[in-house]
Amino acid sequence: MKKSILLLTLMVALGTGATAFAAENDSLTVNGDIRLRFDKQTNYNQPDFNANKYRIRLNLGYKLSPEWSFNTRVVAGDSLFGDAPPNVDDVQISVASLTYKQPDWNATIGRQVFSMFEGLAVSMDDGHTPGDAGYPAAGNRPDGGNAKNFPSLQGAKFQNKIGKTNVTSFYGNLNARTDDGANYNVKGIAAIGPVGAFKVGGMVYTTDSYVSAADVSKYGVKNGSKTGYSVTANTKLFNNYLYTGAEYIWGLADTHDKAYKLIAKTPETKKVGDMQYAVEYRNIEQNALDYNSCTNTARGISMMRTKNINIGDFTYWALSAKRQLTPELTATLFYEKYNPQNHGKTTPSSAQVEDQVYRLQLDYKF
Repeated sequence: MKKSILLLTLMVALGTGATAFAAENDSLTVNGDIRLRFDKQTNYNQPDFNANKYRIRLNLGYKLSPEWSFNTRVVAGDSLFGDAPPNVDDVQISVASLTYKQPDWNATIGRQVFSMFEGLAVSMDDGHTPGDAGYPAAGNRPDGGNAKNFPSLQGAKFQNKIGKTNVTSFYGNLNARTDDGANYNVKGIAAIGPVGAFKVGGMVYTTDSYVSAADVSKYGVKNGSKTGYSVTANTKLFNNYLYTGAEYIWGLADTHDKAYKLIAKTPETKKVGDMQYAVEYRNIEQNALDYNSCTNTARGISMMRTKNINIGDFTYWALSAKRQLTPELTATLFYEKYNPQNHGKTTPSSAQVEDQVYRLQLDYKF
């Protein structure tokens, strides 16, 4: 709690006129952000609790030549939930990549943040838009555990433009935020381009993660290599005032493998006093989002919050309102509502099932 107070004081001081540490010249770029979260969470099968979390990110970029550049990101955060958990700090390098750019294509190799479409199938950084964003998973060890790895793709990404269509292909290992060697091979190709007033895209991807649960056959879950498909469409309405987007995925399991996400939001805040409002809805069947264990969350290609296989399908609503307090500081209020198919204590005690989450979030960019 003391760390959160100190960070809050620092953010307010910086946001009210102090000079932030950031630098940029012809070759070197340095910037970053600080995030504070204050959560109140109610659960179906666990005690309710309040939680505070922080995250600090420092980005460094160096331009080696007009074509070549190197980027890295150092991250530190406290991710453990609960009324009085042990403090856990972990400094990690979540990005370390080399990029080669040409006018119509570019290639990146190394550890990199990566997302596609609306972030339903592949989201390596922010998870779902109003909510869980870029924190390592909490440990479940008797000693309180330690902060897990920040999500990243370790591999190669190739992007090129064919006419007005953008094509992205990727291959590598997905960091599944565990300490015990949980890296899964993933690969895929996606394309998105304009169709009238809409942007429409499609993607196919595979992952080799293994589902370890005694009742996988009961739910028709595939083990080993799996292939998933995703389609998306988005547009801007009312003179670009309202963004609307949708993503639909299927194919990762034999049954109960479909999911879709709908999102609507007003434009991003730019000047002091601006407001942004967003609403998001998700409907996810039991194994639509690939993960390695049916009794854990935030695994596999999605990095989104999934549910225990015994809980069944679930829907999710999220609302948010963000205000630009200063040129560098924003404050956001979140409300999240989960509706799992089975609410009771039919799950293992370790499988926490959220009911509602209320959140105040402060973000400072430097």
